[in-house]
Amino acid sequence: MGIGYDAAMPETVPSELRAVGDLYSTPGMEWAVRGLGPHFHPGSEDATVALAERAVHYGLEPNSRILEVASALGAPARYLARRFVSTVICVDMDRQMHAAAGAANSAEGLSRRCLRVLARTERLPLRDNAVDAAWSQDALIHMDKDVVLHELARVVRPAGLIAFTDWIARPGFTPEDAASLAKHMASPSLFTIPRYVAALEGEGLEVLLAEDRTRALRVAALPAADQEEFERAFAGKWGEDELARQQAMSTAWRSIVSGGRGGYALFIARVPV
Repeated sequence: MGIGYDAAMPETVPSELRAVGDLYSTPGMEWAVRGLGPHFHPGSEDATVALAERAVHYGLEPNSRILEVASALGAPARYLARRFVSTVICVDMDRQMHAAAGAANSAEGLSRRCLRVLARTERLPLRDNAVDAAWSQDALIHMDKDVVLHELARVVRPAGLIAFTDWIARPGFTPEDAASLAKHMASPSLFTIPRYVAALEGEGLEVLLAEDRTRALRVAALPAADQEEFERAFAGKWGEDELARQQAMSTAWRSIVSGGRGGYALFIARVPV
């Protein structure tokens, strides 16, 4: 297991918490896809591949039934379906995301292997031990993490894997940082690596890997050459206030990461036999 950081983190939900549905509105999705690509994650497909490689190392097998938590536009699910010849149960609470994912799944001939389920991840509509593995990328930032991890431990079969990445708090993360992420990124809390490990072990899971991958983030990359042109067009379509909201969200996270107070980590855990 990788070495993490130990720091006292504020875990109370800030009073001003942006709604996740507001974050992923139509203009929000347009802004996010521009910066993150269809995989909807920093690092785009490279980040998906990196998580898959580690999952394979720890035993993820072909022909599995994989649950993806917060499947968004479905690109990681389609990658998993192709690479592992597997069925992916794609749980997301956003109808617009599901519609976009469904169209892409159909276009790639993967509708029967990427099964969309509209539901909250804190209340998974699955029986105990229903899947061989669970997967999530950068989505638990928006959730009650302890509740979601409990649900994953419940629905993954014995000896099955839980593989995910998420944003993390690092040394120096402040209550002001927490309030900024709540306001701009719909984040009720951020865990440190040790806090995540404790949560996983609290569910009886064996933590196989806890890896700080902050250096792999691309949030500090230089803007695209046509960024100013894109933002002018965005403002013309959605208005200056919406442009300012999206810029504020990007600035909030970049400042925390560039200051070393926040980052990104990868986790692999196994359900005991």
